Amino acid sequence: MTKTFLSRLLFVLVLMSASLGLASPSAFPENAAALSFGYNGEPGLNIAGELLLPLNVVDSSLGLELYAPLSDFNNNWSVRLSGSALLFPAFGTTPPLALGVGADIGTGAQGFNIHAGAIVGTDLLFTLDLPMTASVYLAPGYATNTGFSLAWAAQLRYYFDNFALELASSDITAISLGARILF
Repeated sequence: MTKTFLSRLLFVLVLMSASLGLASPSAFPENAAALSFGYNGEPGLNIAGELLLPLNVVDSSLGLELYAPLSDFNNNWSVRLSGSALLFPAFGTTPPLALGVGADIGTGAQGFNIHAGAIVGTDLLFTLDLPMTASVYLAPGYATNTGFSLAWAAQLRYYFDNFALELASSDITAISLGARILF
């Protein structure tokens, strides 16, 4: 690896550790840091985190996500800062659904964007007797390079004691697999 790549990777890691953390908004907010390997035309590293906000009215969170391609950082990196509010915690459907709203702002090699939209999630423990959750985020918005832009994410998590394995897909990474450390 080149010295330039290593210095950029170090910058990214410092930026992430200095931030409060985020990923694409989830219908099940939690304090977590995540690391995953993804693919978006080329292999990349996804670093994210999420922090619950101390609001008594609704469950809400703030997060940060960084995608850095392993080979061409200059042309395909993305950063997304997002927030979510869970308006209806899991309610009496089968499986139980959670509904919320989310918004994000992002930037990257391709330009600046902003989105707002809906979050839907389900807790699969009640349906499949497995400690799993699934959530989807869909948010129209504006991007400086294209005008109309659509942010989206789909996440599936399997929980253990203090961490979760996550399989996800989003407009930032076509597919990613990684772990979330809960704190």
